[in-house]
Amino acid sequence: MTGPPGSGKTTFLEDFVDLLRKEAPFHLESVLWLTSEKDRGIHTIRDKVNDFCKRTHSKPNSLRWIIIDDADTLPLISQQALRRPMETYLHLTRFIFASRHSSHLIDPLRSRCLTMELEPISPYDAYPRFLENLSIPPELCTDSLHAFCIGNFIHIHEIKTVLQLYKSFITQGNTPEQSIQQLESLLPTSSSHTNTLVKGLTTKNVHLIHTSITNLFMNGYLLDDILLSLEKNISLFPSRNPDTRFRILQFIMLGWIFIQQGKEHWLDTMDIVDKVLKAEAPKDNINPPNIK
Repeated sequence: MTGPPGSGKTTFLEDFVDLLRKEAPFHLESVLWLTSEKDRGIHTIRDKVNDFCKRTHSKPNSLRWIIIDDADTLPLISQQALRRPMETYLHLTRFIFASRHSSHLIDPLRSRCLTMELEPISPYDAYPRFLENLSIPPELCTDSLHAFCIGNFIHIHEIKTVLQLYKSFITQGNTPEQSIQQLESLLPTSSSHTNTLVKGLTTKNVHLIHTSITNLFMNGYLLDDILLSLEKNISLFPSRNPDTRFRILQFIMLGWIFIQQGKEHWLDTMDIVDKVLKAEAPKDNINPPNIK
């Protein structure tokens, strides 16, 4: 399964395991979930995966499911070690990989997989569904809550977390205004840094751009988070100056190209800034004729 951050890959896998738990409880002993950094090494593949494939099942003719979340962080040597168990235990085992791009897997693994691409879910579509699932009454769904969620967060799991906290504050007897104030103090967002970045791109202020990007990275935001936030800023304010809009879109385009190339470091982001600021719109270089 491939898809950008927030498209629901991990949620899909969790629902799959929940479905097994409800419909076929005996299958739970057939699920091996590898997701943490400690499960990425070659020893994990050789020991844990091979032992799991060889293990006998209490119910005959039952498949084993090996789920590898965040497969884009799987080292090359570990991917190569997966070829043998995928071939040897094909009649007993099914592998599920979740990654941002199918290109993160080597060709021998990708050729044995069916690729399913998940489209990102818009926060606008996810917000009312979360309100319904969390049973938050309509009178508590204020405009301030909507503005705080939609205006500050990009990924749908972040919005879900915000609404869960909001409901818990309301349950403790707080008013909606008090609950939102607590959310603002507990959950600092990237909107202020993103607005500073947009301001820097607008004025071509190098110091302001570098400061905002540094603050974003220091607060745990990655390059793809910055790009998604800029895309959201463009969609919220479509009437920006054409030159500013072109500069932001150029930054976004180069950023996604860099991510495809595996360049997502802070220094790589600074290279994007240099390329954007050095790019100039083409100008007509026409010399007027000499009039005698």
